[in-house]
Amino acid sequence: MRLTVPLMTLTLLLMACGEVEVSLATDATAYRPGDTVQLELRNEGTREVGYNLCTVRLERREDSGWGATPHLNETEACQLMLHTLKAGARAHGTLRLPAELPAGEYRIAHNVDTLRTDSDGRTVQEQVFSNPFRIEP
Repeated sequence: MRLTVPLMTLTLLLMACGEVEVSLATDATAYRPGDTVQLELRNEGTREVGYNLCTVRLERREDSGWGATPHLNETEACQLMLHTLKAGARAHGTLRLPAELPAGEYRIAHNVDTLRTDSDGRTVQEQVFSNPFRIEP
């Protein structure tokens, strides 16, 4: 009986250290080049996470999988501040799509900070992906 309690505690701790429960959604399923995408980040988990929707990445579906697509113009600035999102909270942001973006299927990727460090003291981040959407000419 003594071994059961520590084993159950260890199992619960390992489950708690898994993925964050955060989702990223766009406001539409199709856009045109130059449109502005409205983003919503939702923390559906039980612990606070760090984020900055200014640092999202645009990815395009290719034959070999998803590939990064440059999307910030040289004249755009981005404040690199880490914001926190409490459990159950939502955050909103925007992404202006490049005017020369080719037609295809895209998604938005973002690294969410778990606000924890690994055994080497490095910040642990987890990727979150939006729903796929189309760019139409």
